[in-house]
Amino acid sequence: MDPLILPTVSTETKTIGFIETPVVTLTIDPAEPKVGDKVSVSVNVKRADGTTPIEGIKVDFFVIDSLGASVLGDRQETDANGDATASQDYWVGKPEAGQEIKFIAVTRPKVIT
Repeated sequence: MDPLILPTVSTETKTIGFIETPVVTLTIDPAEPKVGDKVSVSVNVKRADGTTPIEGIKVDFFVIDSLGASVLGDRQETDANGDATASQDYWVGKPEAGQEIKFIAVTRPKVIT
């Protein structure tokens, strides 16, 4: 009887494309808000090279203040320039005088070919 000859098996994985971390710039206007100011929040999203804008990125905008966390806009899409603006403005109230106000933008992944 012939001995059992087992085949040699090897596996390999490869990534098609690559994952890059975009450059996201959050801007508030006015840059140093005071009590009574209306604040507009926007982002600019560019590829990792820092110069190529990404269109169609979904962005969620939040603010954390003395009342807790609030949504300023969800699923806002970046335009051809990579810009997106929160759908709601934020008004700085008296309770926020001397307090920290934190603006947060969350970008969602997108497959770019």
